Amino acid sequence: MSTKTTAPRFGRERYADINIDLNRACDQSPFVIAAHRGTPRGDIRENTLNGVIATTKVNADIAEIDVIRSTDGEYFAFHDGTEMARLRITDDILSKTAAELDELRYTEYPGAYYGNVERVAHILSNAPDILINIDRSWRYWSTGFLDWLDQFHLERKLILKCPVAEGFQQALHDHETKYMFMGMIQSPDELDLFVGDEQINTVGVELVATTEDTPLADPAVFRTISEHGLYSFVNALDLGNRILRSQRHGRHPLHPRRTPAWVGRAPHPRRQ
Repeated sequence: MSTKTTAPRFGRERYADINIDLNRACDQSPFVIAAHRGTPRGDIRENTLNGVIATTKVNADIAEIDVIRSTDGEYFAFHDGTEMARLRITDDILSKTAAELDELRYTEYPGAYYGNVERVAHILSNAPDILINIDRSWRYWSTGFLDWLDQFHLERKLILKCPVAEGFQQALHDHETKYMFMGMIQSPDELDLFVGDEQINTVGVELVATTEDTPLADPAVFRTISEHGLYSFVNALDLGNRILRSQRHGRHPLHPRRTPAWVGRAPHPRRQ
């Protein structure tokens, strides 16, 4: 007698055709790996096409890129706030035109350059066959970004996310193309802000732990997310706090690391 179980399908049935590549990836393992800002290695920098390509080489399943918009409305891949660390400049990158952004080069010390800040269009038009998590684009959703994104016809590959407490997800409710969505929560109560909206193609939940005793570490939270047909995305970044460790559930602590994050489909997903 076979004991094989059917893998859960993330998202609502009405959006199954859009979510098919995500679910195929998740069929292969109890968790999938997401590479934060791609996979920067050697002279490959984060938030670049080569960083996305490198993500496939290390067998991660999802690459992430951050989005900024120039003052004249062009989209680039960069995490604002890291200007000094990545570009050795003190300027606010959000204050620059597209032409000025095109001239910015990655460097870590004088005389060493590792390519330019890249346009999001360049990355999306040339990316390999991989899922891409689009981060920090939510601030532009209601002012043109979603319409701009439609030109690439990548709804089966792109996962958008936002902090749901601020209500950015309403733009996804209103938008015709139903991109995959991952709601970012800091408390279990925030699930109620989006999981019931059938006009949003919600596939997962990112758990953002901000305190040592975060309620998100409760196994009941994972069960609730699973019961909604959604994956749990544990992002192990240090978001400015000195330590983010929960030893309450020893087999799956939350701890500060840059990469990778994981997407789990079991009530208690864990690394193997």
